[in-house]
Amino acid sequence: MLRFWILLTTLFAALGAAALETETPVEPVPDAAPEWEIVIPPEPVADDHAALIEMYEWLRAEGHDSVICPFRGRIDYDPGEIECGLIRVPENRERADSRTIELHFVRIAARGEDHEGNPVEVRDDPVVYLTGGPGVQLEGYIRRMKDHRLMARRDVYFLEHRGIGHSGDFCPFFEGRNRAERIRDNFEDQQFALFDAARRCVEGATAAGVDVTGYHTFENARDLRALRLALGLENWNVWGISYGAALGQAYLQVDPEGIRAMVLDAIVPLDLEHLMQQPRWFQRDLDKLFAACDQQSACREAFPNLADRYRAAITELSERPMELALRADERFPDGRTWVFQDLIAGMPFGLLYDESNHAALPAIIDGLSRAVERRDDQVFKTLAVVEPGQGLGMSMGMGLAVRCLDGYFDAEQAQAARSRREHPLLAGAFWSAAVIEAAPRFCREIGLTPRDPATFALVDTEIPVLVANGAWDPITPPPLAEYILPSLKNSQYLEFPHAGHGPTRSVDCAGDLLNDYFDDPAVPVDTTCAEAGGAAANYIAPYYRTRAIARGLRMHDQQGDRLIRHAAWGGGSLGLTFLGFVVLLFAWLARRVNFDSARAAGGSRLLVALAAATALGHVGGLGFAAWTTAEVSQAMLLFGLVPWASQIAWLAPVSVLFAILGFTQTLRSRHRIERATRFGLLLTCLAVVSLAIFTLLWDLWPL
Repeated sequence: MLRFWILLTTLFAALGAAALETETPVEPVPDAAPEWEIVIPPEPVADDHAALIEMYEWLRAEGHDSVICPFRGRIDYDPGEIECGLIRVPENRERADSRTIELHFVRIAARGEDHEGNPVEVRDDPVVYLTGGPGVQLEGYIRRMKDHRLMARRDVYFLEHRGIGHSGDFCPFFEGRNRAERIRDNFEDQQFALFDAARRCVEGATAAGVDVTGYHTFENARDLRALRLALGLENWNVWGISYGAALGQAYLQVDPEGIRAMVLDAIVPLDLEHLMQQPRWFQRDLDKLFAACDQQSACREAFPNLADRYRAAITELSERPMELALRADERFPDGRTWVFQDLIAGMPFGLLYDESNHAALPAIIDGLSRAVERRDDQVFKTLAVVEPGQGLGMSMGMGLAVRCLDGYFDAEQAQAARSRREHPLLAGAFWSAAVIEAAPRFCREIGLTPRDPATFALVDTEIPVLVANGAWDPITPPPLAEYILPSLKNSQYLEFPHAGHGPTRSVDCAGDLLNDYFDDPAVPVDTTCAEAGGAAANYIAPYYRTRAIARGLRMHDQQGDRLIRHAAWGGGSLGLTFLGFVVLLFAWLARRVNFDSARAAGGSRLLVALAAATALGHVGGLGFAAWTTAEVSQAMLLFGLVPWASQIAWLAPVSVLFAILGFTQTLRSRHRIERATRFGLLLTCLAVVSLAIFTLLWDLWPL
């Protein structure tokens, strides 16, 4: 599944809910029905503000409905903390006979206290957050952001864009349909299989009455204005990240009178200029990463020639893809899949988004390169069966429509020659040249002809805008932010030097910064948060290499019964070891309390206790190392653990040594040992040895 996810996110330049579609008949608008025909395409409909306002006023009379939040029970919140609702809007405002659809929105109420519990004043100017993707469903945002510091002072609204999740996902089975036809043995055919899925998506949606031509950025912007008016708000603040930044620029055209101030982060230029240069921007971050690794002696010594090895690994999979044999199931109907170069390029690319992963990136790249060098398919089998992005949720039909109608594929085709010329290896890693050449034509064939590019020109505005960007952003880097700044006449720029994609969302202090900015957008923004919001990565180097967790994930997916047997073996051995240690400990304490200085059992108890203690220290220490590693990057667990885990691993053979000595001493002891005590000591020794054999087979020894 990771293969498919990487393919989608790279081809569509981004990272299943049941479809919810309300086909409410369009009620006649008294004496105003002709106003629905605002303008004939392809002219930008946003120009006729008076007609739009009149239509919105009619919709406003309809108001909005409250609804039980669809994520209730999956996200923990108190009554009144989070509320959900629905608004009704035309599906295509450029058609007089358009049906109406329902859109889902969420309000997170201001807490009235800061992150330290101190009371703060709640402001009456709310914020609307513009989500990314395009196509990312809302639940993941609410789960991640409900405790963001921005909510200390302000209500924040989230609109689930049309065609997404509970706002009418019209292709909920995009990823899972006809899996046998999707898995191909060569890179180009694998990508072209996406075209078949996209065609079925659009044909099925059209047959169900969906007007797919109404799913583009300017309709999303008009939906935002509809929400504002339905809520009865004169104006509000706007905060958009990634695709939300492009949507924010469109919203500046559609509803300037409703915007008090705006924050745009991880900039996607509305005109898409320079955006579709993924190989260039990824190489920019790789150069920074490898240079930073070379500046840290531990990283330099642990991963010599890492850049060359990584490039060689991408080349190897480009020339010789790796076939994986898996248990046949609904995801892999033929019991096999293939690993291509896009996976080994796409995984580090995706991990660069979140700065919390950066410390683990050299080790992860080393692990990926090592797996390719050895043609070791075990890591890739794990990646194939693990479901990435759980909780993210993508509605790929809407994402496809936006990318076609907004001109993403045309822009990528226009940049493709330059990418192949300047960065041929990475250009070939992300997509096939034939696919990029065919994509614009395909959009037109399925009825998603790009809209007039003039509609997407950069916006000249005097509205206050704070433009933010992470210096390590791999897909929307600072040069894109700098590109749009001249058209934003009343703007400020803030760069986070150690952050990735969307630092105003991920850096803790950014919520306070946003609140301060929205309090008074005319005041120069304080740069303290950007400068202090994270430090340069201290790379994990070297790392303790183990495939134990990767094996466990793979076995859980493919061999559940076998994993249960292994768990029973390891758990039983651990339980007996722990029981033996506890009994020995309490027996020793009892003797101390009773002042019993008898040398019963001689040194056997001490040796067996040491064996049990070191075995427990081994398992507990590696467990803590795994937790520590996951705090840095969960992806790192597929390859190994933090460096000090290698010292913990030595406790395994030490425990065996103590167990053997304790077992021998117990059998040969000349001191009188009660039969039950002797049995307990011997059983504990055997449990320690059994646990050590288990950890040896699970690659948890220092070998």
